[in-house]
Amino acid sequence: MLFGVYIMNEQSVFSNNQLINALKDGNHRAFRLFFDSYKKRVFSFLLGILRSSSDAEELTQVVFIKVWENRDKLNQELSVNAYIFKIAKNAALNYMRQKVYSVLLEKQMLEKLDVAEEENDVVDRSVEQYINSLITKIPERRREIFLLRYQKRLSYRDIAERLHISENTVDSQIRNTLKFLREQIGRELDGSRS
Repeated sequence: MLFGVYIMNEQSVFSNNQLINALKDGNHRAFRLFFDSYKKRVFSFLLGILRSSSDAEELTQVVFIKVWENRDKLNQELSVNAYIFKIAKNAALNYMRQKVYSVLLEKQMLEKLDVAEEENDVVDRSVEQYINSLITKIPERRREIFLLRYQKRLSYRDIAERLHISENTVDSQIRNTLKFLREQIGRELDGSRS
């Protein structure tokens, strides 16, 4: 396929400007054509950054969702190629930041739980009890995944195999749980300061 010329069907050919206009108008066929034209290149680009095909696949979908949601901001004067790869780059950077933050938070939680187990300190026990009370509020499947990770110390892969789910599902469920715990603990700290 030549860049800048898109074939919708045998009768119609879109130029770059026509495709952008069709996308801006919410034309689903134009979006599908756009998606088909860029998905492999976006996936390869993300795979080069993330080194995980499942992560690259997930983020490829995120990139095209962002394109669709922000289609009214498409500009005929700008390179569509540059636009989509800028979205892909930003999505990858945000994803990696989130991943690093989750790993650091996970490490801190493991250290705190280890400290609570090693010491008989009343404060540590109350923190552990508070965290345990929050964990009981998590939906059952998410709680099971979380406890396999933090009590049994299983890897994401081992949890995925045991529960017959993908590692991505394990990752997203743990991220959702950590987010919930952060929010709840943050509210508790804010309430105790006032």
